[in-house]
Amino acid sequence: MESFRRSLLVRSSLRPSLPNLSAPENQAPPLWIPSQHLSLIGQTGTGKSTLASHLLRDRKYKLVLRSKPDSVTYNTDRVIRTARGMDDTRHESFTLNPKYEYQRREFSLALERAWKQGGWTVYVDELFYQSERLHLAEPIERLLTQGRSKNISVAVGMQRPARVSRFAISESTHVLSFGLEGRDAKELSYATTRAMEDAVRGLPEHWFAWFKRPRTLWIGTLDLRARELRGHYLT
Repeated sequence: MESFRRSLLVRSSLRPSLPNLSAPENQAPPLWIPSQHLSLIGQTGTGKSTLASHLLRDRKYKLVLRSKPDSVTYNTDRVIRTARGMDDTRHESFTLNPKYEYQRREFSLALERAWKQGGWTVYVDELFYQSERLHLAEPIERLLTQGRSKNISVAVGMQRPARVSRFAISESTHVLSFGLEGRDAKELSYATTRAMEDAVRGLPEHWFAWFKRPRTLWIGTLDLRARELRGHYLT
């Protein structure tokens, strides 16, 4: 932690737009509440999926659209293969993990159910793949732009913000990003603030910046042993 504080202070002297670090060692991160959207940005291996699982753990009515195989679990009541499984009223949270050849159909049907029913937290684990490769951009963007009126929260995971619709970030109250450089950091700046861009450049491994609109910025990491987020605000 101390070495990271020093590195941020050095960088802030080089980039005046980066706020000085003057907070205690550990402060609770911003609060993500129902009906607020969240974007999570990180390359493979940064811990994006693990962080998503942690953030989703206490959501009651949640739907995880799982499009890739990995070892991360999302603490849902049931893993289902088809969207029809959401109709089982004995359960309140689901991981939808269809066979590869049925992903587009089942994810589309699930997104439609979430829209009609309202109240869901929907996690799209790979936004670029699901919106562009599976051609689900329209129903995902509908939830992002209109879902708040139905108390729907959308959380989206992505590797590169430069490759996805800006709705994903611009409609999100919360934007979390692991380290970025170049065009991706600049795209993030356009959708958030210059301070966020400066914060994500050169972050240590597994550290991320958490931006909450309009101007809150928190830097931290997920402590896997303690199962808690540890970090501090930039002021």
